[in-house]
Amino acid sequence: MTSAFALLRRVTTACRWVSAAVVLILMLVTGFDVVMRYALARPLEWSITVSMLGLIAIVILAVPDLEASDEHIGMDLFYRNFSARRKAVADWVTFLATFSFCLVAGIAAARTTVHFADANLLTAGTFNLPIWLGYALLTVGLLLTALTTLLRFLVRRMEQRSAASAPAAGAPAAQSPAAPSQEA
Repeated sequence: MTSAFALLRRVTTACRWVSAAVVLILMLVTGFDVVMRYALARPLEWSITVSMLGLIAIVILAVPDLEASDEHIGMDLFYRNFSARRKAVADWVTFLATFSFCLVAGIAAARTTVHFADANLLTAGTFNLPIWLGYALLTVGLLLTALTTLLRFLVRRMEQRSAASAPAAGAPAAQSPAAPSQEA
């Protein structure tokens, strides 16, 4: 299980690097478009369409890595004061909500991708891209996030179980209250 999660972490890290590269590319495209539009009065026909697809890629390709490294936005105002049992319940609810949303939305995006690809629909304007490209990115990102959520949750549960059982198995014999401590 942990080796599968480690492999998935490499995939999500690669997606994050692709997302970072898209940010740089879009910065260059936007800068070039601004110069062409305002200095030379010749705007790029394709910059808005490519930027639209790039913005989807930036967001959706970074999310699986955020989930894998547990760096997504969290709210712990109440969570930190929960008992261990309530924290476990909150973890289950959060896992189920995140996993279910990503799985259902990913499947819906996959179905939409197939529909738009079959219909051969294109974006509006003078520079046309297939609409299914954006939905394909959504499909990959959401399903990868669902898988990441599932594996991270399972690995965390395994680690918690092994940590809970380790002290019991290797715990030293209890010291009597009357025995002096060796600590300085």
